[in-house]
Amino acid sequence: MFKVLKECDRKISNWSGGVTKELYIYPEDGNYQKRDFKFRISIATTELETSIFTKLENTNRVISILDGTMELDHIGHHTITLEKYQIDRFYGEWETHSKGKVTDFNLMIKNGNGDFFFEEILDKKEINFSEKIKSINFVFCISGELEIEKTKINKGEILITDKESITINSKKGQIFYGYVEI
Repeated sequence: MFKVLKECDRKISNWSGGVTKELYIYPEDGNYQKRDFKFRISIATTELETSIFTKLENTNRVISILDGTMELDHIGHHTITLEKYQIDRFYGEWETHSKGKVTDFNLMIKNGNGDFFFEEILDKKEINFSEKIKSINFVFCISGELEIEKTKINKGEILITDKESITINSKKGQIFYGYVEI
């Protein structure tokens, strides 16, 4: 599997604090509203200064900031202030309060494991996802233009693949890349 999803492919939904754009859901016929998914990658815009995250039982969450600054208070666990591209990992069943109007990048994994990371590509970068586990891997282009296996990926687009490693060519491209065990 090797596919690029563009901005026009996104499902957009409103929630009490803003707007969410679903970049990818697995399985592909999954439904976030019904909580029928293995994992989901999305971008959310928070339009309220304070909000409370929806509790998601048995779900590992990874979140980062694309625009703005957000303070997360995971009640009884930890508090963190996230600036652009900083990452926080937490459990969906935690009571989580947020402060700050932001655009964030989210990975939600139900009953499983996965993660993502930030990288700036200045020329050429090989990314090895995992040789030991079966996974679905992704690269989200935050800025710049990427070339992966002769395929152009522009700002706001996401590559979904099951390849164990890829080579990215770019000049000052910024990405989130990650994996989810399946």
